[in-house]
Amino acid sequence: MKRGSSPSELVCFTVLSLLSTMLGTACVQPYSTTISHTSNKNLSPKGFVDIISTGTRQIWNKKVPGTQMEKLRSIIQDKYGVKFENYWDFHEWSIKNYSQFWEEVWNFYEVVCSKPYDQPSRRIGDRIIDVEWFPGAELNYAENILRYRDDGVALICVDEDGKELNVTFAQMYEEVRLYAAAFKKIGLQKGDRVACYMSNRREAIYSMLAAASMGAMFGGPLPFYGPKTVAAIMNIMKPKFLITVDRFQFNKREFNTLDSLPEIVNDQEFIEKVIIIPTREGSKLKDISSVNNSCFLDEFLKRGRNSDGNIPELVFEQFSFNQPVFINFTSGTTGLPKGLVHSAGTFLPLLRDFGLHCNLDRTSVTLAMQPASIKQL
Repeated sequence: MKRGSSPSELVCFTVLSLLSTMLGTACVQPYSTTISHTSNKNLSPKGFVDIISTGTRQIWNKKVPGTQMEKLRSIIQDKYGVKFENYWDFHEWSIKNYSQFWEEVWNFYEVVCSKPYDQPSRRIGDRIIDVEWFPGAELNYAENILRYRDDGVALICVDEDGKELNVTFAQMYEEVRLYAAAFKKIGLQKGDRVACYMSNRREAIYSMLAAASMGAMFGGPLPFYGPKTVAAIMNIMKPKFLITVDRFQFNKREFNTLDSLPEIVNDQEFIEKVIIIPTREGSKLKDISSVNNSCFLDEFLKRGRNSDGNIPELVFEQFSFNQPVFINFTSGTTGLPKGLVHSAGTFLPLLRDFGLHCNLDRTSVTLAMQPASIKQL
């Protein structure tokens, strides 16, 4: 879709979207403890697969008409003169004709770009990963996520104390605009890295999209990690800025992040600014001078405003499909956590998963309990 044109209905979530219920809830009976499962001693060599398959029950078998999957399937059948008798025919075609399939996904969801691609894919080697996707295209990850700027609900934020806050698409856009302006004022540029060390909060989304708007990379450790592990990840990632939180609660357990920050950041010369989000009023009264180059969120955001109080316009810098956007770290169970880099086009597989497979659109609600940095995102 050309930049500035009106988008059609699209699965527009923020990848880190918060609370929801799935579209079309199935009526499921409670799990019965009387179901017999095969004991381990009787398992075939498949082992774990047999454990999963034994005693499984069908919980959903309802035909939903007019799904996004059916619409795309019809488009492809008409365009390419093929006939799919069932889902697996369609699946096989998408694998054998992967270039055409992803081109149709791109067109179906009207990807916002300033420059069209030369071709959907280009082989650059013999390995399965040696494919350059959508060469020639120029786009911005954040611009595609923020294409809606109306009063529809974008985020439903709920904490363990029962507090609930709704954020509209328009409000989210304005927050990202302010965060981006503040980041630019303190020197964030293309290729820089912003580390996030916090629980599942809306501020993580704002800062992530702000960083993506200018071509910076965003990532970081899980908030449950101790200071030594977090410091090790910082040393791998080498972020220019760190945005974090004073404390958070998980399953009624209190985690005090603020006390760990000196050990995490004070030996990291590459961290130029530590931005602390106070979740309680009392935190603003605390002395944070022991955390090098630190400030509270309000002080940081004030820098995003001009002298007249206005906020500069949000500029979506244009990059290739392969521009690095995220660094998601593994759990570290087999050694030091490893940083997995994801590109600006990482939203396209999500449209496949949540649009085609789950049939969600911008009015649907999904539940995301995981923190911002978890690798599955």
